[in-house]
Amino acid sequence: MAVTARPHDLLRLSRAAALGGTPPGWVPASIAACPWCVVRRAPHPPGLVPVGIRGTERWQRHAALVPRDAVVRSVPPEELRGRPRLPLLAVTLSAVTLLLAGELEADTTWGPIGGVGFELATGQPVTHPGSDLDLLIRAPRRLDRTLTTRLAAVFIALPGKVDCQLETPGGGISLTEWVRTGGPVMARTDHGPRLVDDPWAPA
Repeated sequence: MAVTARPHDLLRLSRAAALGGTPPGWVPASIAACPWCVVRRAPHPPGLVPVGIRGTERWQRHAALVPRDAVVRSVPPEELRGRPRLPLLAVTLSAVTLLLAGELEADTTWGPIGGVGFELATGQPVTHPGSDLDLLIRAPRRLDRTLTTRLAAVFIALPGKVDCQLETPGGGISLTEWVRTGGPVMARTDHGPRLVDDPWAPA
């Protein structure tokens, strides 16, 4: 299967997927029980996808490279529109959905990531009462300063805690940090974090 894997996309792996290196002992059992992983940012050779694998415990996180041809399904965050299992997260995501439906342009997409995104994609119960609602907004064009300020203010007022990242041409940035500083801001890239004055400026 040919996939265009972007950071935070959820990937379902074939049962025969080969993981590079020597993974911790819990990884094979985790993949056998739930063959899903999330695309992460990291340098990678052609034909391989950098992913993060999660286990049943919060400390069980493993970075790996998987062959693209081992991916049988790819689910981006913006396709995850289900209802979270826990009531507080469900109420918070519903409020976010109503808010962003009236605020974002057509080419600015969004979706849940983190534990909520993983749970909605896989059906595996990984969230807990203290879980944040992690969001990704893909923003190929600069977002108006008034809009980002308003979103940050509304997110703070929602019932559950919301942690929002903006995916920009210059990397992933924190909405809260961008609103607070307006740049420079720390951007997550394939080659590690870097400080950028304007994440929408041409490279």
